Amino acid sequence: MVEAFDRQKQFSSYLSRMRQAMAEVSTTDLMWVAETLERAYLDGRTLYLCGNGGSAATASHLAVDLSKNTRVPGRPPVRAVSLVDHVPALTAWANDVGYDEVFTGQLAGLAEPGDVIIGISTSGNSPNVLQALRHGRATGLTTVGLLGADGGSARELCDAYALAPAESIEEQEDIHMTFGHMLTRHMRAFVRADREPPAGVKALPRQALDALSPTCARTPR
Repeated sequence: MVEAFDRQKQFSSYLSRMRQAMAEVSTTDLMWVAETLERAYLDGRTLYLCGNGGSAATASHLAVDLSKNTRVPGRPPVRAVSLVDHVPALTAWANDVGYDEVFTGQLAGLAEPGDVIIGISTSGNSPNVLQALRHGRATGLTTVGLLGADGGSARELCDAYALAPAESIEEQEDIHMTFGHMLTRHMRAFVRADREPPAGVKALPRQALDALSPTCARTPR
C-alpha cells in the first residue's frame, strides 16, 4: 500500500513540475500560432487537426472548442475539423494503405491550399502526423504544431509551433490542453472584435494582416 505521505509527495511533485513547465512556455511562439489562426479565419480557411492517443483527444477537444465556443452572432464561424473522429475513414486508410496515411488520406480529399493542418504530438515524431505535415507543405497548406519539449522532427515541418517544455508525456498533454483553451479564448475575442473582412470576403492585403499582430516575431524555423 502506498503511504499517504508518498501520495502527497507525488501529487505535490507533479504540480510543482507543471508550474515550472508553464513558466517556461514561450508566449512568443503561442502568439505565432494565434496569428496563424487569425489569418486563416480572415481568409475563410479551414483548420484540420490530428494526433494520436491523448493527442487525438486533444485534437477533438480543440476542434469543437474552436468551432463552437468562438461563435458570435453576425460573424462567420471558425471552421475546424478533427481528422481523428471519422472512424470509418481512419480504419479504411489504416487497413487499405497503412496507418501512416490515416490523416494524409483524409486531407487529400478535403483540404485546399491556404487551409491549416495542426499536428499535435508530444514526441514530434508520430509517423502519421509527420506525413500530414509533409502533405501540407507539399499542397500549399499552412502547417502548425503543438509539440513536446524539443519538437522532434515535426518542428522543422511547421510554419508555426508551440512547445510544451515538460518532463513527462502526461504533463506535456496537460500543457497542450491549456494551449487549446488559450487559443480558443483568443479566437473568441478576435471574432468578437469584428475584424474585417465581413462574411463572404476571402482575404485582406498582407499589409493589413501584418498590422493585426505587429509584436509577433516571424523568424523562419
